[in-house]
Formats: sequence, structure tokens, C-alpha cells
Amino acid sequence: MTNLIEVLKEQASFGFTGKVNVLSKENGQFLGVIYQQEGMIVGAQLKELKGKKALLKMIFDDVESNELFKFIVEPEVLSPENITLKITFEEVRKEAQGHFQEYLSAKKLRPAPHLKLVIDPEIIVSIESITPQEFDVLSVITEWCNVSDIYKYSKLMDFEVTHALVSLRKKRAIKVFQN
Repeated sequence: MTNLIEVLKEQASFGFTGKVNVLSKENGQFLGVIYQQEGMIVGAQLKELKGKKALLKMIFDDVESNELFKFIVEPEVLSPENITLKITFEEVRKEAQGHFQEYLSAKKLRPAPHLKLVIDPEIIVSIESITPQEFDVLSVITEWCNVSDIYKYSKLMDFEVTHALVSLRKKRAIKVFQN
């Protein structure tokens, strides 16, 4: 059975330029795409996610369930708008391995998507230190209060958003409301 990591490794070893289409194994529906240029991974998109966030999400989803995706490799000339990152296969593999356990543990802590979050203004004047990830999540909450939107619009990986939300909740920087 071929998985996404094997497909990317094989294409990188050949110096492939084109795209790897990620399709649903169940119905063949297009789900996402990974762009490679001379073997380097230069872009990815999965639904509304783009770049490294989309790439790692596809890898993690594929590792969790080998029956989820099938892959179609298409050589083609890439347009500049498809190039959003530049990373080797080995760098992707190492990063995915490094974050996979965090991804699994964060899935258990992820809040329900329908919940609404509001920033407690006291956090701004308190002496609590805010990490860069927490700041990113707080910035997103200022525009989007639904948990599902926070995950969608944050530049962070899903597991980073989850860890930031848990930490902010422990610091009492956010309040949770049922929708």
C-alpha cells in the first residue's frame, strides 16, 4: 500500500516537477494537491489550508488512516502562484516525525467547533506572559470567535492552536460560551 510519504520520497528522488493530486480513496473526489519542483516540495493545498499547514495535515491524516487517500502524480510546469514554500523531502519527513505525537495528543484536547471564545481584557493588563503562539490565537479571536474559525484562520498548525487555547484557558485569558 502506497502512502503519501512514500509518494513524495519517490518523486523527490527523481527530481520530479509537477503535482501530486490527493484524492479520496472512497469516491475519487479531489481533496488537495502537493506541488514539487525538481524534487523540492514548493506548495500544498488542502481545502482552504495552504503551504506547510496543508502539507503536514495531509501527511498526518494519511499516517492515521492508510485507507483515506489515493494519489495521482502529474508532471506539469508550475505557475508562480503555486510556489508558496521551498523545502526538501527530508526536511518535511523530519518535521512531520517531530510533530506527529504533539498532533495526536492535541486532537484529544481540541474544543468543540461550535463553541465561542471571548478574550478576557484583564489578560492585557496582567503580568501573565503570552507566548507567540498564544498571541497569534488571541489575534485571530479578535476577528473570529468560533473555535472552527480560529483553527481555519490561524497561521499555526492545528496542534499549536490547541495547545495555545488550552494554555490561554488555564491563564483565564479566554472565556468559553456555548453557541
